[in-house]
This record gives sequence, C-alpha cells and structure tokens, in this order.
Amino acid sequence: MTSRRNASERRRDTQRGVTLVELMVAVAIGLVVILAATVAFLAGKKLFNTDADVQAVQDSLRFTRYIVQSVVRQAGYADYAPDRLSDGVAVIASNAALLGNGVGTDDLNVVGASNTSVERDDDSVGANGTDMKARNDSLLVRFFGRSKADEDAADDTIVDCLGHPQKGPSATPTAADRAWSFFYVANGDDGVPALYCKFRTKKGDFDSEQLARGVERFKVVYGYDADGDSVPEAWLDANAIKTKAGKNALGAQVNAEWRKVVAVRVGIVVRSDQPNADVRQITLYPLGKEFKDTVNFEPPDDGRFRSVSTFTVMLRNVMRDPA
Repeated sequence: MTSRRNASERRRDTQRGVTLVELMVAVAIGLVVILAATVAFLAGKKLFNTDADVQAVQDSLRFTRYIVQSVVRQAGYADYAPDRLSDGVAVIASNAALLGNGVGTDDLNVVGASNTSVERDDDSVGANGTDMKARNDSLLVRFFGRSKADEDAADDTIVDCLGHPQKGPSATPTAADRAWSFFYVANGDDGVPALYCKFRTKKGDFDSEQLARGVERFKVVYGYDADGDSVPEAWLDANAIKTKAGKNALGAQVNAEWRKVVAVRVGIVVRSDQPNADVRQITLYPLGKEFKDTVNFEPPDDGRFRSVSTFTVMLRNVMRDPA
C-alpha cells in the first residue's frame, strides 16, 4: 500500500508545470524569433520590390531606346530599287525631289519642337517654348514604306512607331505617301508621364497611343550641317534651327534649315512607379554633360528611381537634294 502511494507521488512530481519565470522567458524568446523573422521578411520584400522597380525602369528605357532608334534610322527612306513598275518608280530619281519648298512640315523627313506640349489627335508638332515646366521635346520622323513584289500590300519590313507595316508609295509618289511617326511625352489618365506615339490612321486622321510608361524627359538636338559635307558643325535644338533661318523667316526658309540636319541625338529619362526612401536624387543630363549648360534635369525629391539613356543616330537617307 505504501509502495503504491509513493509511486503516485513520484508521478505527480514528474508532471509538475513550468513556473511563471520560465513561461515569461519562453514567450520572450518566441517574440524575438518572430520579430527576427518579420524583419527578415520585410527586408526581403523591400529588396524584391526595389529590384522589380529597377528592372522595370531598365526594361522601359531599353524598349524606348530601341523604338526611337529604329524609327529615326528610317527617316527619309525610299525604295530605290522597287520590285515592280507600280511600286513608286518616281522615287528612284530622287526622294529629295519630293521635298519641295512648302511652308508647313509636310515636306520634311525630320522636324520637331523644343519645350513643347502636343495635341494627341492633330498633325501639329507643337510650338517652341509652349511648355517650359515639363520642358519635353517632340520629334516627327517620316519615310516611305515598302510593298510586296506581287501585290499592293506592305511587306512588313518598314513599320511606324507602333509597329504598323507601311506599304510603298503610289506609282507617282507624293509627300502624303510617307509614313508618319511622331514622339512626344504627356501625362496619362493616371497622371504618370509616358512616351506617346502619334500616327496617321488608315482614315487619314491622327491618333496617339502610349509607348512607354514612366518616360519623364524626352530631349532632342540635331546635328546641323551648314556646308553640306554630311558632317554636323553644331548640335542645335528645334528652336535654334528655326532661329538659323532668321527672325522673320517664312516657312520655306525654316524648312531649308531643317534639311541641313544630318544626325539626331536623343536623351531619355525614365522613372519608377513607386518611391523608395533610400534613393538620393542628383542632377541628370539627358543629352550628356556636354549640354549641361542648356539641358539638365533636377528631379523632385520623391524617392523614385531614375535612369538615363543618350544615343545618336546619323541619318543615312536623303534629307535634301544633292544639287
């Protein structure tokens, strides 16, 4: 009997609970572990979001650069070896012969405006100095398309800024046969700046579509060749080219100055969607530090990532009559 009672007492001793001190120590250790895991999770999430933002900016910048470069390289293009008689044979004589001396921009293969705002559904390139707050430029590029050898349809080798194939000109080409690709920056419906492509629809009117979200600056200068040796003597913005024609110059005189452009230099700034508290803003030079006295960008201290791309394209097609 005594033996059974002693065994029962021993079992009660082995089943004794924890003390309050032990419980508090265990809870404290658990909280430290949870806190460490939470900090690690938040840090990982922040790193992931940061990497995603940076990657999105770089992707947008690469895409924008590719599209603008591809279109600018086509400036003044004409099919000098058409596959059939009806494929714009008059172009062979001289693409530049179609340029004429018009007072508008319809005859130009490259033209733009500096520090301008642009309407999305008309054929205007904007006016110089009409938007000194955003200070973005516009760029219009025009070129002929190319048709298939056996039918009156585009062969998909020449496209506009939205990737729409452009077919070749009529048997007697006119300036209206040229494709119309126009770049400008505007705020979207959500207030975020973006690069837009304005184009001529099949109905003959104009419309715009967003190309790249987050494009905050779009700056353009032009290689100006005054002596006709195909080497630019100066880099001028659109307003400076207009000034070259004289204070009271007519449209035809201004167009003559635009035909001396042999190269295009473009600077693009793209920003991230989300802010990051660790980002320190610095002065940016979209066109390079050579233009720091005239073209720079002081970003707002909003914590967003920004990246810059600058590139130059020499115009390889006819811009003016060789004579």
